[in-house]
Amino acid sequence: MKKVEFYNSPDGSVVVKPFGEPFFVYDQSCKAITDEMIAKIRNLYPEAFKALAELYSKSERNKDFFEFRIVHRFIRCNFGEFDALSYDINTAGALCIEDVRCPLRGECLMEGVICKPRLQTELTNREREVALLLGQGLTNSEIAEELCISPFTVRRHIATIKERSGLKHTAQIRVKFANEKDN
Repeated sequence: MKKVEFYNSPDGSVVVKPFGEPFFVYDQSCKAITDEMIAKIRNLYPEAFKALAELYSKSERNKDFFEFRIVHRFIRCNFGEFDALSYDINTAGALCIEDVRCPLRGECLMEGVICKPRLQTELTNREREVALLLGQGLTNSEIAEELCISPFTVRRHIATIKERSGLKHTAQIRVKFANEKDN
């Protein structure tokens, strides 16, 4: 997903506006959005994921509904305002957390956890391996072969590295990790 805007409607539903496409309501049938968002929340905001999983644990036996509820709440708490000037999921596919107006702002026990969550900036071991190989000048295909993973997985790791590091281009990863050695 890229270039997507979310906003909360007065009835409590979440509306999705992809660039160049019509608006639609986010519901359980939007499995592709749920799958992509659940992966991002789990990877980039593990504290928020843990808190949301605990909050909706009674729904856990119905995996699709459980994941839908987690994503729905995360969107409502972090992307609630319609903003025509910037996207909630930008052109690079990164999440752009907003300061959503909420009557509980400043009092909510989940502020800084679910609402305005902390980004996990530390790279996983595998992401670090990918970054180091990029720094050595390897291509995505060469990295995939070296690590015995698919080129798609390499691209996914690169996207996550960019998000965690606040970088926009793969070349920036190459430069940043060019002189680093694996510990």
